[in-house]
Amino acid sequence: MKSISDTLNVIRSAAAEFEQETHKEALIALIGGYAVIFHGVERTTLDIDVCFYSEEKSPGVSFYRFLKKFLSTRFKLRFLEASKDLSDPLKHDLIIIDDVKREYPKIDVLLVRYKWELEGLRQAKFIDKLSFPIMPLPYLLTMKLKAGGRKDELDVIEILKWMPAREMKKTKELAKKAGKKNHMRKRMSFLPPARRVIFT
Repeated sequence: MKSISDTLNVIRSAAAEFEQETHKEALIALIGGYAVIFHGVERTTLDIDVCFYSEEKSPGVSFYRFLKKFLSTRFKLRFLEASKDLSDPLKHDLIIIDDVKREYPKIDVLLVRYKWELEGLRQAKFIDKLSFPIMPLPYLLTMKLKAGGRKDELDVIEILKWMPAREMKKTKELAKKAGKKNHMRKRMSFLPPARRVIFT
């Protein structure tokens, strides 16, 4: 199995080439389980999730068509419109990249839908271990609050156990924007009283 670095190099190169070809800004950052791991939470995951933004018109369709030309034939792609993927509570357009040789893990490319997600993408910082930007913790946590799956719930609780107060404050603002402030409060109830006070 290819490493996460090798896999992210594939998608990073594609995003950079797409930006050059379209002459439009293209941003990408690691989200999902691997982002949680690189933020310090111990957990396992198989798929690689990234968040993507482009100023190109219909960025999901445009990037999908570009990837079909750019990537080798070993990669099979699917494009799901948000309105047709009822399993996605975030309602993103989604590009799924599968390696038929099963050497690269599956890559899910979520297209930015919310202004606060774009704000997070613009603040994403490169990690030396990956040479790839990662979504800042408050934005990643808010995406997990909005997703609401079982693993997402557990990730939220683990992150809240040690999250610095400054980032907690930003997360509170984002949770409100995302309509998940009460959901955040419920997750805080699993924490020791000293940690709960930070969010009040």
